[in-house]
Amino acid sequence: MTTTIRRIWTTSSAFAVLASTSIAPAFAETTKRDDGDQPGEPMGTLNAILWFVVLPLAISGIIALLTMGPSWTSAARKSTRDGYLDDPTLSDRQVTGSERSQISN
Repeated sequence: MTTTIRRIWTTSSAFAVLASTSIAPAFAETTKRDDGDQPGEPMGTLNAILWFVVLPLAISGIIALLTMGPSWTSAARKSTRDGYLDDPTLSDRQVTGSERSQISN
C-alpha cells in the first residue's frame, strides 16, 4: 500500500511542478516591456514584397549571372568540345594522327 501511495504522490507532484512551470509565463506582467522589445512601425504589403520576394530573387539572379556568364564568352566556347571541357591530360601522352584530328576539332 505504501509503494502505491508513494507512486501516486511522486507522479502527482511531478505533474504539478511541470504544470506550474509551463503555466507561469502566462501570469507574467504584460504591461512592462523589456529592453529592445518596443515595437516599431508596421511594414506595408508592398514593402514586405520588396524585401522578401524581389530582393532575394534579384540576388539569386545576380549570382546566377556571375556563375553562368563566363561560359557565354567565345573563349569558353572554343575551349569545349561537344559540350565537355578539353582533357588536359592529352598533352602528356603520345597522340596518333587520327586522334590528333579529333582533338583539334
